[in-house]
Amino acid sequence: MAIFSIRTNALLVKKVTRVVWICSSAALAFLAIFTLIFGLKTISVRASSIKVGMVFDSPTYEDNDFRWQTYQGLVRAEDELGVIGTVYTSTDPSQIEPQVQLCALDGNDLCIGVGYSIMEAISNTAATYTSTQFAVIDAAFVNYLPNVRGILFASEQAGYMAGTLAAMMSQSGIIGDLGGWEIPPVTAFTEGYRNGAQCADPEITTIISYTNDFDDPQLGAQYAQGMISQGADVIFAAAGGTGVGAILTATQSSVWAIGVDTDQYYSVFMSGTVPGSNYLLSSAMKRTDNGAFYSIADVVSGTFTSGTIIYNLADDGVGLAPFHETDPSVPLTVRARINMVRQALISGVIDPLNPEGPCLVIRQQYLPIANK
Repeated sequence: MAIFSIRTNALLVKKVTRVVWICSSAALAFLAIFTLIFGLKTISVRASSIKVGMVFDSPTYEDNDFRWQTYQGLVRAEDELGVIGTVYTSTDPSQIEPQVQLCALDGNDLCIGVGYSIMEAISNTAATYTSTQFAVIDAAFVNYLPNVRGILFASEQAGYMAGTLAAMMSQSGIIGDLGGWEIPPVTAFTEGYRNGAQCADPEITTIISYTNDFDDPQLGAQYAQGMISQGADVIFAAAGGTGVGAILTATQSSVWAIGVDTDQYYSVFMSGTVPGSNYLLSSAMKRTDNGAFYSIADVVSGTFTSGTIIYNLADDGVGLAPFHETDPSVPLTVRARINMVRQALISGVIDPLNPEGPCLVIRQQYLPIANK
């Protein structure tokens, strides 16, 4: 009887243990599912409650490709993150700071200023509205408040790739580079362009001019005509609306052109409906839409930090636009070299602002390609 009793008790304990294990496993599984659902719900609620304002220094954001592209980052955040977006425009410079203040007063968690012209307004407003986060696209501060971020882009990388393309597509050995104001966001493009071209072809001549204007297409046309008269057969323009006049003049004169900031095949040549689109090689893109989206995502996730942040090729912060209509004219050797240069830029082998250092290494190890 004692032996039977012991065996019975052992079996009973084994059954009870199994039941407890099953119940515990089920409880843990239920808890995991509950936590996942609750967690997802928390994230969803947080995202849908985040409000983002975007402040422009102009009465519209639809007639300027730089502003329009940045706005697409807000549209994407509304679609993918569920944030509530509001746009603030200014009819003249005196309205910029009141619009930034209104953005904060409206209870936005993040106010994004588009362009360096909004820097002062952001700085002044952020000092008062300390619970609001602020960011400025394409600008950086010397000193930062704890709720302010400056968003820059590695324009020199995009410029370097554009210079590589220009030098390899040039038949005359002379290329042009038109900048607007001689300020860091522009000089980064022009210096990268010059260095990329020089590395691709040590004999290339690069004509660099600054117009000191971003809004005069006629002036840009005059500069382009001057470059063409000097023999330039590829022209890159980083000069806003002034640059648009330059690339329209170049392409409509049967000269290759490279656009800037956005894919100007769409924003300037309207998907090929404007004459000259068949001479637009590419555009050195500054992905301000991604810069805006990334900062909004940081606010949603609670990881927003102050200071300067720079988006580069690896972040999809800059890059070259597709060739579009000129695709048949770009040789495979040119494409291969650009792809290799891109990888060398991402890996750090190339310093796009160093005109000398990397060229020998690149030619010997990364670019064993025959001349075009």
